[in-house]
Amino acid sequence: MANELNINSSIQYDDGDVADSLDQSDLSVTLTTLKFTKVVQSIGTSDEAIQLGEVTSPGYIFVKNLDTTNYIELKNAVSGTKFCKVAPGCCAGPFQFSSNVTAPAAIANTAACKCVFLIASN
Repeated sequence: MANELNINSSIQYDDGDVADSLDQSDLSVTLTTLKFTKVVQSIGTSDEAIQLGEVTSPGYIFVKNLDTTNYIELKNAVSGTKFCKVAPGCCAGPFQFSSNVTAPAAIANTAACKCVFLIASN
């Protein structure tokens, strides 16, 4: 099978003087390994590994922060480097992990946050 992962995303900016947008419509990706996981996970104020389920080689991620007050930050590993901030009620992604991310983690800033993670293999 091919084109297991379909991505549609867009962003728009308009400050009254300048407006612009960028979109990626109908991008289809053929995955090497046909595995994915979708999990709602409570992320605390200490580094926590993101639950990968059967995914052994994380490729693509989409994150939604369900908390209305606190943000989370994604890391390339527990005790690793932060690379993405997800504001309260906001989403990040979808994007593809770099090859050095094999066990992604997250941390909340001041209190635990529930987040939805959808991760697909490479």
